[in-house]
Amino acid sequence: MGRVLAIDYGMKRIGMALSGPLQISINPLPTIETKVFSERLESLILTEDISAVVFGLPTHADGNLTDVGVVVDKLINKYKRQYPNIKFNVIDESYTSVQAVNLLMELGVKKSERRKKEKIDQMSAVIILKNYLNSQA
Repeated sequence: MGRVLAIDYGMKRIGMALSGPLQISINPLPTIETKVFSERLESLILTEDISAVVFGLPTHADGNLTDVGVVVDKLINKYKRQYPNIKFNVIDESYTSVQAVNLLMELGVKKSERRKKEKIDQMSAVIILKNYLNSQA
């Protein structure tokens, strides 16, 4: 079946989450800086049994891609050529940051921790992966 990797791509930081081998469990991965993303992606592809990568696609309210959305679209095309055996998908990431903060509150995470953008990016990737897996069921 293979694992699914979710990406919350940002211009400074990237949140990531990885499913378990049965695509039931979701494990947040440490947030990384954007400049090391390609190396980290390659490392995960080489060490984990990844069958699909899903990017959160940021759009404006009118449905047009944001600046980050344009970058994500270009990256997906690049990685599809580089890794032809892996499925690359997108899922709407609207409001995942708000959902991430709410989830952190529900989990009882202290306010000082909830304000850290790294935590929000990480939880956004978890939400992106959860939404993707639910859409595949």
